[in-house]
Amino acid sequence: MMFQRFQARIVALMILVVLLAQLATFGVVTVATERAVGSRLQQELRVGQRVWEQFHDNRAEQLLASGSVLADDFGFRAAAATGDAPTIASALGNHGARMGADLAWLLTPQGKWVAGTEGIGMPPREMLAALVAEAQAAGFAMQVLSVQDRLLQVALLPVMAPDLVGWLAVGQAFEDRAAADYRNLTGLDASFVSGSAGAWQVHATSLPRTERNALALTTLPVDASGESLRLDDARYLAVARPLEGGTQGQQVVLQGSFDAALAPYMALRTRILAMSALAALLALVVAATLGRGISRPLARLADAARRIQAGDYSRPPQPEGRGEIADLAGAFGRMQADIAAREARILHQARHDGLTGLPNRGHARDLLQAAIQAGDAAGTSSAVVAIDLDRFKEINDTLGHDFADEVLQEVGRRLRATLAPQHVVARLGGDEFLAVLVGVDAESAMAEASSLLSRLRHPLELSRTRISLDASLGVAMHPAHGADADTLLRRADIALYDAKAAHSGTALYAPGRDEVHLRQLTLMSDLRKSIERGQLTLRFQPKLQVADAHVVHVEALLRWRHATLGMVPPDEFIPLAERSGFIHELTRYVLDESLRCNARWRREGVDLGLAVNLSAMDLMDADLPDFILDRLRRHGVPAGKLILEVTEGALMRDIDYAIRMLLRLKACGIRLAIDDFGTGYSSLAQLKRMPVDELKIDKSFVMQLAEGSDDAVIVRSTIELGHNMGLSVIAEGVENEAAMTLLRSYRCDMVQGYLFSAPLDADALLSWCRRHAGEGQRIHVATTEVDA
Repeated sequence: MMFQRFQARIVALMILVVLLAQLATFGVVTVATERAVGSRLQQELRVGQRVWEQFHDNRAEQLLASGSVLADDFGFRAAAATGDAPTIASALGNHGARMGADLAWLLTPQGKWVAGTEGIGMPPREMLAALVAEAQAAGFAMQVLSVQDRLLQVALLPVMAPDLVGWLAVGQAFEDRAAADYRNLTGLDASFVSGSAGAWQVHATSLPRTERNALALTTLPVDASGESLRLDDARYLAVARPLEGGTQGQQVVLQGSFDAALAPYMALRTRILAMSALAALLALVVAATLGRGISRPLARLADAARRIQAGDYSRPPQPEGRGEIADLAGAFGRMQADIAAREARILHQARHDGLTGLPNRGHARDLLQAAIQAGDAAGTSSAVVAIDLDRFKEINDTLGHDFADEVLQEVGRRLRATLAPQHVVARLGGDEFLAVLVGVDAESAMAEASSLLSRLRHPLELSRTRISLDASLGVAMHPAHGADADTLLRRADIALYDAKAAHSGTALYAPGRDEVHLRQLTLMSDLRKSIERGQLTLRFQPKLQVADAHVVHVEALLRWRHATLGMVPPDEFIPLAERSGFIHELTRYVLDESLRCNARWRREGVDLGLAVNLSAMDLMDADLPDFILDRLRRHGVPAGKLILEVTEGALMRDIDYAIRMLLRLKACGIRLAIDDFGTGYSSLAQLKRMPVDELKIDKSFVMQLAEGSDDAVIVRSTIELGHNMGLSVIAEGVENEAAMTLLRSYRCDMVQGYLFSAPLDADALLSWCRRHAGEGQRIHVATTEVDA
């Protein structure tokens, strides 16, 4: 009996020892599991902080890059410099929609609002002043602003033309979508809050609704180690970080669900309990062996967790044996691989364009700088090719953003397929691309550019339709045109503008064009103020009738004396006026001033008429006929005294619309003429349709006119053609008696040139006409022409 009791006690003692050993083992596994889960969550939070920094920096870089595209856009800078509000608002709206911005504003240099997208109100004035102050100190600003209960990441960039003409503000809100994107990347929840402990305002989060409400009443952690939070019935480890660029109280809270992380191990705990029950039947040796079999792999898993914590993903944990411990090691390995893959994906997204997969602006600049350094070391040259698609905005507006995206993707594929693998192709934003050609000289670079242009002009076979593209390419060489990436990119852009202006498709940067580019920006800005500053004047040059030397026309030439640059030639400032959209104001100024002079001459007893040149853009002004009639009535000049002249090139841009406009003007009683005839591309069929009264032979055919020359054949044929069509013919540029003799023999109707008089101001012209009349010439009804 006693033996049985002792045996039972021994058995009980042994069972108790084994049970205690198994319970201890279970406790070790449980503690190790929870510690491993906690360590993994803390590691995920640390990794999540780095991911957040990259995520946040990527948003900031994309915001800066997208904003820089608009701030550097030539047309936008010109519109900001000239105060063209409709163009500014259109550019802000289109670009803001393109980049997905919630906010797009243009501010004055002092920080006052000029134009912007609707739906976002203005922040407090002091907050806006702080943003502008930071941008003035650093060249740009990046802050987080609270506007209408929304947190917005706002970038403020200078708009230079060439001096500061305003600040471009673009911003994106921290919304639930951003928190969800971060969760998809890391598996962690993110919340964007502001306020103070126990009274947080949750602006956006990826948490469920009940836990979102609980977060607003919670005291958040203040360090980076991760603290436990209980939101409703769920447990989390969380880290709160101030939002970079934000004010005090604006934070992002990163949360890892402890319960969700522990869930995969619950089945493992059940299995371990079963193993413990069976192990009670085994001997102490088996228990000791089992203990050693558990502790060793757990120690290795702890080592693996420490490596992951340090950011070392090179060695995955090696599972030993089978069962739950091996599953745990496998879970650690998969977690490590997932974290490494997410970090690699985030890094790729930060350096590449999401639409085309090509390097983005920042990465392209790094690749260009690397090519420059390699070329300096090897003594070779490289080329930068700036590429811009012509009329892409029309495709975007007409066929929609989705189709435009498909076009951009196909363009990216064509550029990449056309160039050799060692060259770089990048997308800078919008319809702008960049190519870096490594180890090529200027001749080879231009040949490559021509090949790219030819490839882009080949029709695109897309899903919805077949379209044709055109493009302009500007080339800058290293080291000939610049020794750093910024200089080469700027000069490639200047060459691109030259290619667009010349309609040549491609252009190589010409030394000195930086100064020309800056001069053009200055002139475009100052031209809008030239009228109010009184810098514009008119000069008049007489025209004579060939048959009897009577004065029949005077031509008024527009002159601009710039305050610092002196006289600016019309051939320079008129194209700039057309590009900036100021040509309408110039034309109306010339019409008003020349009609005023004409009215004064009539009061002085000299009855002259008036002819005014119209540009191609003037023909698009539907209100021009009404304006002309109003000025004729105001100055008391009969409509028949006015001749409007249009060049062949302007008529040929849109011949049908041009003819409709000419018919409207003709119906007002105004005479019409074709200027610079012979230099354009009009056909006889088109000329027959035009309701014109006169042809003006371009001076390039008249100035060197000589018997038997090619110019003589052209001039004589033009005069005969005009007479046969019932038109009067005027020859300009007559500078010698030989040319005058030939024109008289060809029966030209009227002549003009320095042979008779240089351009004169209004008073001097009146005196000239009187002297001419006093010499026995009778002044006939004449026409004044403005060369604008």
